[in-house]
Amino acid sequence: MEPDLEERINYSFKQKDLLQRALLHRSRSNEERQKQKICEDQDALRTLGDAVLKTILCDLLMRSGYETKGEITIKKSTIERRPFLAELGRRFDLQDKILVGEGARMQKHNEEPNVIAETLEAIIGAMYLDGGYESAKKAVSGWYEPYREEMLKG
Repeated sequence: MEPDLEERINYSFKQKDLLQRALLHRSRSNEERQKQKICEDQDALRTLGDAVLKTILCDLLMRSGYETKGEITIKKSTIERRPFLAELGRRFDLQDKILVGEGARMQKHNEEPNVIAETLEAIIGAMYLDGGYESAKKAVSGWYEPYREEMLKG
């Protein structure tokens, strides 16, 4: 279905429909519903992915020596911000894979940083449902690896 994307995110989905749902923006699902088609979008996966990402980042920071709530909160807030997530998403060419509605596509909605970041969160949620916490953590940790040194600076 999206083997090149799976390769880029370093995760192979067992349940390919979860990846498709993670890529399906609300603008597209609304258009499909108007055609009387049943179509689940990424919203719920995005909510789950946000929570899973927060857990993974807390886990990584604690294992890297951050021990107080204050230290973790400050560091985590930098690396979970939407602009940073959008940057990660662009590394995977996610903007080319997001399924938006026709009007949204004409307005290049799929290239907006918030849309890219939200889709990346949905993909994290989908990975969690597909393979569990450890599988999602392994993939997401790999995404952050190029930024690890900068991320862990005091």
